[in-house]
Amino acid sequence: MNALRFAAVWAGVAVLAACDNKNAGPTYADKVPLAAVRFVNAVPDTGNMDWRFVDVIENSPVTFGMKYRDVYPGASYQALGAGSRHLRIFQTSTDITQTQVVLFDTTYNFSAGAHYTIMAAGALRNKSAKLYILQDDYSDPGSNVAVRVINVGAGSSVDVYGSASGGTSTLPASPLVAGVAQYTASKWVTMAPGALVLRVFSSGSTVFPAMIDASAPAGAAADRANNLSAVGGSTIAGSAFTAFAFPPSVVGSQAASAKTATIVYAVDRYPPSGF
Repeated sequence: MNALRFAAVWAGVAVLAACDNKNAGPTYADKVPLAAVRFVNAVPDTGNMDWRFVDVIENSPVTFGMKYRDVYPGASYQALGAGSRHLRIFQTSTDITQTQVVLFDTTYNFSAGAHYTIMAAGALRNKSAKLYILQDDYSDPGSNVAVRVINVGAGSSVDVYGSASGGTSTLPASPLVAGVAQYTASKWVTMAPGALVLRVFSSGSTVFPAMIDASAPAGAAADRANNLSAVGGSTIAGSAFTAFAFPPSVVGSQAASAKTATIVYAVDRYPPSGF
């Protein structure tokens, strides 16, 4: 049998096979259970970091060169294959001997459908830095907005006041959240949509100036005509967001550009857009 006749025979076999499977339908990839994660670099005395899950390639978010006070992604979360996962954080460098330095190493069981914040926090110089994994169990605030505070080292314990204006304007009668210990999250607090400034004090103090004085993002309403989805913020109902309260960086360290304490906001839940 010459090559041409051989090819013709196999073409006929392929056609018959296709006919036999014409009712089989499409083939879909298996759905895997997913969690959702975000990363926070809250180590004030070292340089940039590379974050990698090292056990599985698929459904394993990775980011490189995270600076002090970076939150990845900046809003919402990244999908992560659920179950027991192995995370390592490396030093960012162009020197291959340095890129192999493991700063943090942990294995954690992530539940399908749950949302997590993973924070590297504390000082590496005195070996007090740790990984903290918080489950972000927010709920739909409905016609309100929801906010919480995570103290990533701004103080040993902080009180946080929420108001429409900051500076030395009169504080509310009581804190929005009180006694938030270092490396812990406050409860979620719901409130009517509107301008919001958070002012942070050491617990028990109301002496101005505040340790931190930072306006929350306003957000933006959906714009159906221009196909723009709603953006979460304090003025947009249905939003949930977290305020990370950071300390200044350590003088003389590679993170030294962050000279004052501040809040970095991250949106946990985007409001519905209605289309």
